[in-house]
Amino acid sequence: MPEPGTLARPRPAHKLRWGEWLLLTAAVLAAVVVLDHTNLLTRTNRLLHDALVRLQPREVAHGQVVLIGIDDKSIAALGRWPWPRSLHADLIDRISAGRPAAIGLDLLLPEADIGQSANDRALAAAIAHSGKLVLPMMMQNRDGQAVVVGPLPAFQRGAAAIGHVHLPVDDDGVARSIYLREGSPTQSWPHFTVALLQTAGILHPGDPLPGRTDDEHTTIDPVSGRALDWRRSHRTQVAFAGPPGTFTRYPYVDVLDGTVAPETFRNKLVLVGATATGIGDLYATPVTDERLLMPGVEIAANLVDTLLQGRHLVTAPAWVGTLFNTLPVLLALSALAWTSPLTGLLLCLGLLLSMATVTAVGSLWLQVQLGPVAGMLGVVLAYVLWSWRRMDAATRYLVDEYHQLRDSSLSIPRPVPDGRPRGGDFLDRRINALTGVTHQLRDLHRFVSDSLDGLPDATLVCDTELRVVLANAAAARHFQVSSPVTLAGRSLTSLTADLVSTEGLAQGLAHHLHTATHEPNALETRDQQGRDLLVKWTPSFSAAGQHSGWILSLVDVTQMRAEQRQRDDAMHFLSHDMRAPQSAILTLVDLVRQDPDAMNTAQFQDRVERHARKALALADDFISLVRAQSREYVRERYNLSDLLGEVLDDAWEAAQAKSIGLRFKPPQMPADSLVDRELLQRALANLVGNAIKYSPDGTTVHCSVRAVDGHWEVAIQDEGPGIPPAAQPHLFKPFYRVQQGIRTQGTGLGLPFVQTVAVRHGGQVTLHSAPGQGARFALLLPRAIPDDEPITLPDGTDNPTP
Repeated sequence: MPEPGTLARPRPAHKLRWGEWLLLTAAVLAAVVVLDHTNLLTRTNRLLHDALVRLQPREVAHGQVVLIGIDDKSIAALGRWPWPRSLHADLIDRISAGRPAAIGLDLLLPEADIGQSANDRALAAAIAHSGKLVLPMMMQNRDGQAVVVGPLPAFQRGAAAIGHVHLPVDDDGVARSIYLREGSPTQSWPHFTVALLQTAGILHPGDPLPGRTDDEHTTIDPVSGRALDWRRSHRTQVAFAGPPGTFTRYPYVDVLDGTVAPETFRNKLVLVGATATGIGDLYATPVTDERLLMPGVEIAANLVDTLLQGRHLVTAPAWVGTLFNTLPVLLALSALAWTSPLTGLLLCLGLLLSMATVTAVGSLWLQVQLGPVAGMLGVVLAYVLWSWRRMDAATRYLVDEYHQLRDSSLSIPRPVPDGRPRGGDFLDRRINALTGVTHQLRDLHRFVSDSLDGLPDATLVCDTELRVVLANAAAARHFQVSSPVTLAGRSLTSLTADLVSTEGLAQGLAHHLHTATHEPNALETRDQQGRDLLVKWTPSFSAAGQHSGWILSLVDVTQMRAEQRQRDDAMHFLSHDMRAPQSAILTLVDLVRQDPDAMNTAQFQDRVERHARKALALADDFISLVRAQSREYVRERYNLSDLLGEVLDDAWEAAQAKSIGLRFKPPQMPADSLVDRELLQRALANLVGNAIKYSPDGTTVHCSVRAVDGHWEVAIQDEGPGIPPAAQPHLFKPFYRVQQGIRTQGTGLGLPFVQTVAVRHGGQVTLHSAPGQGARFALLLPRAIPDDEPITLPDGTDNPTP
């Protein structure tokens, strides 16, 4: 069980995940192999191949193959079928007169024409005279025996070649392929089209035939379903040139009556066959539809064209098909296991597109037919199953984590439930659980954010690389940015670069945290803005107990340190400066008491008065400084020129006593500013009094008021000995007095009073001095805005202008 206030460590699941992946991979690959080696997807693959056949881009040798069709026009002209064989003889003679390359008479003539022996003799003579005529043969099933049915012996003797005209039809009723050689165990025949090309001299009997060379030793009779001892080999897919009517076709009767000249057939491959309705076989092919089928003689023409152009299609070997279907599935599963869901989806879509492209390229350009459907289904199945499994695992994990989070001792204030029903089916319960997770995480995030913002001190939450992860509003104010979000992602090194090095931060805060132990700690430092800071940090840990970063607080203790310094100054003032003149008075009293003749009464009174006045001046200056630092200022609109003039009037007698001239250069316009008249007048009196006090007799004190960048500058310049550069940085510290020359007089509280008044008014005091060149003190105060505009004071409050 986790410790109170912590969450349980996530359970390692990589072994389980890879075990599931291996199991899923084996199952999907096995399914793909089974589908690829069975006939379950054969029809789907055939539909894809048929579409590719219709898309094949090639020129067809139309002019070399000619069809003479026994069509409806010829039936109408010559009468009912069958016709006298003397008509076939006349047709052969007319074609032969044109000297064709070969003639294929696709008419099965196994029996004599009863009562018309003269016609048989005429046809036999025409066949023999042609010397280039090919006749068909076929096999029939008679009582389970394969019987050869061929032309009459008289016709066979004159024929140039005999070829089989079997046209296998697939189980979906579509004719797509042809065996180029068939026969019994003792004798085989080429296909009718191969015999035609051999007769024309285009092929030779010894030439290798395309298609698969492994024999099929038995043939299933499509009618009886019985196996016959009939062997077939060199199965070739027909690359159909186009729909019916693609090849040049002449009506039988037009050739017979001379409408088509014999010269039309010179060097042509002539195919004669039935195309009329009812007298010949019509087949469905990949390039036909239900309304227009293709006659067998035209399928033979397509096969002749296929063999002529060498575009015969072959089915890929079984091992190639298996590799083609399983490799994409394996790649898809690997991509799903190693990539993001979107990347996995895109890769699976790319694999599907690649399989379709390879299938198209193989069929259209390489003449190899691949069956991609099993592999495509495997990719889809792999994506669906793996995505479902991962989604289910992720959902279960989130639900388990939600239960652990809910059952842990970590609790935050939650609103009252809305009372809506939480039931439903399994999916609804999962969704409700995940909704609870998200709501609790949002509540936790809001709780942490509100708690962090509620802290009065600048607080930063950093990771182990010291990059800011969270910050509160106080941190935004401390680093002078618009929003805590602006600090997110920034480096703690750059944010704390302005911290002045101290003994504990000699190499910077970031370096200190990198080398620190994982324990809370704190130290004091100061930044370049003069703020005293207490830097506190504590490590943060993950639910598994690993160090995850730091929680850093920057506590501004400037005010506290200033108050402490004021207390120290007050103690110093009381213990030293105030006691010194009082101790001197007591010493004088004791001296006179012991020896009345040590000094006369006038000397005693003068010395006591001097020490008393010194103590009174110290007390007065100290009280003025405290009032300037702590009391609330009553700001009114005053002309600074008038205030300075009043101060100079009050200092006239002291200046005349030393023959010092007072010169004042006022501005051309009213120098209005919102000031506390009493305190500012005393500050100006201190500056003028110091100028008179430290100026030699007979010199001049120069005073001026002028506008400088939205402020009024009230300057007092004397012609005294000046202030040493080493003393200038300390001149505005309480109780500091220059220890050289004549500037050892005074209490050391006048200039700190002036600076306090200037700062409380939103201004500042500047000093320019060099030894022997006098000193110039300038008091910069904000200019008052016009009467018709609202006034915002330096402390952020509004005050009407009187």
